[in-house]
Amino acid sequence: MAIQWKRHGRGIMFSCAVDAASGLLRRCLAMTAILSLVACSLFQADHFGSRPMTFEQLPGWLDDNHAQALEVFTSSCDLMAQKTPSRSSGSGIKVPKDVWQSLCSDAQSVPPGNSVAARLFFERRFVPYRITNNGHDKGLCTGYYEPVLYGSLKKHGDFKYPLYMRPADLKNGHSYYTHAEIDQGALKGRHLELVWVDDPVMIFFLQIQGSGLIRLDKGGSMLVGYDGQNNQTYVSLGKVMGDENLLPKDDINFFTLRQWLYDYPDRAFEMMERNPSYVFFKKLDQSGPVGAVGNVLTPQRSLAVDNHYIPYGLPLFMETELPSLNGGASEPFHRILIAQDTGGAIRGPVRGDVFFGQGSQAEYLAGYMKGHGVYNLLVPKEIVGQLQ
Repeated sequence: MAIQWKRHGRGIMFSCAVDAASGLLRRCLAMTAILSLVACSLFQADHFGSRPMTFEQLPGWLDDNHAQALEVFTSSCDLMAQKTPSRSSGSGIKVPKDVWQSLCSDAQSVPPGNSVAARLFFERRFVPYRITNNGHDKGLCTGYYEPVLYGSLKKHGDFKYPLYMRPADLKNGHSYYTHAEIDQGALKGRHLELVWVDDPVMIFFLQIQGSGLIRLDKGGSMLVGYDGQNNQTYVSLGKVMGDENLLPKDDINFFTLRQWLYDYPDRAFEMMERNPSYVFFKKLDQSGPVGAVGNVLTPQRSLAVDNHYIPYGLPLFMETELPSLNGGASEPFHRILIAQDTGGAIRGPVRGDVFFGQGSQAEYLAGYMKGHGVYNLLVPKEIVGQLQ
């Protein structure tokens, strides 16, 4: 199956430079899904560890915009207070409902926009713990974003590649049709097409991001989000291409992968189908992409984590770097992020995926962000005994 690249004048060429970005967990994976497995050549069983820190030991703690971080924290705090608490099995951390309720009430009493009061709230209610994996406190930090695609509610012309809604016979934990089988028509005739788009490569990356915006040919737009996965094991396209010497391993990122697929349309479907995982979508009514907690994600404040180790809703103070937007050296990125999302490639205690939002800058940052990060989990004082 070959791809015909007619792009309505938007272009398909991308050089891996700052002006190359044209233009997200959510989520099923994240752009990081491409990258994370590329970075790992040796595998070792994950083992959660932690050690107490002080806020004075966190570089850049005083420089953060704590009021902004608190606003994002409160956006999911009430949702967490309403949920039945579950223990993160890999870390053993459990935040009881009464603790969430107390945190939410206290957070809401902080005057909006008052960064000093917000900082004092975090310092009063939490203790920072440096998270480790097998004794190592540095882990992979990547990014994801909300891509923009172009589509139609009816199949016609170039709009011939469907985004599928979740099938009724898809059951959690049971393997479903593979990516290749779905591409080859396994779901045809079941009226599951949510929208038709003109670019199957961007469907592939949309499935990694988990949500996106579809600009419609008749005007208007549609926000779509993750609504299930076929329960097939995710295979990293970046790892496949690196292992088969289709791309240099040290030059694999979102842009080089996408460009390869555009450059070799006769092989694009074959390569994308090497990943048997497939994501289904639904139309979203919210004002932006929604994370695993249920709230709209906030650029550069929402973080996808492995919920097996890190409970949703808790703040983390991250120490990492952002790709430079002007081609220079990476820039420090030390700030509070809130664990509000997850992804199929987000695995391990010291692993995070930063949500960057929508647009060319978000695409650039998400596409190039791949480095080491240090994660300081802010643990409510009421439950610090669980880590001792």
